Amino acid sequence: MACNPEFLKCYEERKQESFFKVVNSVAISSENMRAIPHDFARKFSDNELLGKMKIRVHWGSSWEVKISKNPRFYFMEKSGWEKFVTDNALGRNEFLTFTHKGKMHFSVNIMKQIGKEMLQPPQTRAFFASSSRFKTEQGVKTEEEVVSSDLNSRGPRTAPESNGEGMCRRKLNFEKKKAEESQNSKRTERVVGIQRDFAGTSSSSVAGFSIVITKSYLTSLALPVSVVNFMPRVKSVVKIHHPNGKKLWKVVFLVTRRGRLFSGGWRSLCMDYPVALGDTCKFTLINPHELLLVVTKP
Repeated sequence: MACNPEFLKCYEERKQESFFKVVNSVAISSENMRAIPHDFARKFSDNELLGKMKIRVHWGSSWEVKISKNPRFYFMEKSGWEKFVTDNALGRNEFLTFTHKGKMHFSVNIMKQIGKEMLQPPQTRAFFASSSRFKTEQGVKTEEEVVSSDLNSRGPRTAPESNGEGMCRRKLNFEKKKAEESQNSKRTERVVGIQRDFAGTSSSSVAGFSIVITKSYLTSLALPVSVVNFMPRVKSVVKIHHPNGKKLWKVVFLVTRRGRLFSGGWRSLCMDYPVALGDTCKFTLINPHELLLVVTKP
């Protein structure tokens, strides 16, 4: 009987030593996050561990990370770990498995929060930033060319304009206007774009949830159980955006035995937004530390 090659591959990998990590943004660079589990480390000698480990992902990229030791455990040094985390845009509760392939070489499988494995490199924030900067510069250059063409078609100029003062003044005005428009656009585009992407989601979906405001909810707001796994696991400060992109509130997110809730800063948000008794607050999750809030009146 022919054997399934995928089964054989899984069977062989089960024989290899491995450990896992859940990467979240709250403690992404802490020693505990970078720690190598004791049950894994004890199967190797100090000479093997106090060196460098090489980690390789599915699409072929690899990173060398130095290993150090404190009185309690071995851990990956911060510089190498942060390079790996940044390059793969981690920090949203991804599930990582590190499988030892020999000689401190590890293959890493990255499972996203939605349960899907990452099979190709992410487009990092640096890529998007450089792309946006290129488009902005390109737009400014076009404006300059239009101004220059317009001035050339006007015929005789006054003495200051012929010396270039007029063109410089117009160029500066265009650049200033372009910069202001770019800042306003970037501030609102991200929030409004996310609102559009998640439009129509139900109140029980991962992307968002809705709460009708009662009297007690004007002081602190208890969150539904359905979104607990997608919020921070410890006390944190979260950002709540107004849909117009111009307002932002920082609110304390508390983790208690009775549940999760918005506390410090929530009352000020209700007064400023404003949120009143009977209103429906619809939250859309941007990431574990940022939400979009849309309020509808009864």
